[in-house]
Amino acid sequence: MAGGWAILLLLALGAYFSDRLPVGERSPTGEARGGALASDGDSLRIAGKRVRIEGIDAPELGQTCKREGATWECGREARDRLRALVSAGDVRCRFHGRDKYGRELGVCDAASRDVGREMVLSGYAVSYGRYEAEEAKAEREQRGLWAGEFVKPQEWRRTNGHPDEGPHLIDGWLAAIRSWLLERLTAVFSGIADA
Repeated sequence: MAGGWAILLLLALGAYFSDRLPVGERSPTGEARGGALASDGDSLRIAGKRVRIEGIDAPELGQTCKREGATWECGREARDRLRALVSAGDVRCRFHGRDKYGRELGVCDAASRDVGREMVLSGYAVSYGRYEAEEAKAEREQRGLWAGEFVKPQEWRRTNGHPDEGPHLIDGWLAAIRSWLLERLTAVFSGIADA
């Protein structure tokens, strides 16, 4: 029994310290620059390319949320927020491969602002492999989605017959290990708390 607790403690320490490591950006596989159009809250079109913004997940266009007891179209508002961000100036996206739908996965900047970071900070997208600190701040300050009740976009897709899409693992195997450890530890501690 003591050995199991020691292993759990080591896993917890490993997860804690790996969560504090800086997230690196992989080598770009391409780039596009110019005017961009938001398709929804986490994807856009630029220079004839479909781009999925890497590291974020925004509500789907048909998704609704609740705020102060009223239903609101959070998916459409997320798209409108992204539209406002990319209309602010010249957009530049650095690609890091493709998702399973053939879209470029990219980190995009508009008017020298990281669009993914701004979407998560404003509360109109959640972290999806990146921007965890920004999500925590948006939640703390009850911005956007965090001002009421919502189902995370990944869960909404799963329960509404849409295909699943895994988080974007920016730093490869380290992020996968970190995510797995945190998921397991959360389950273990939830089990302990329920007991």
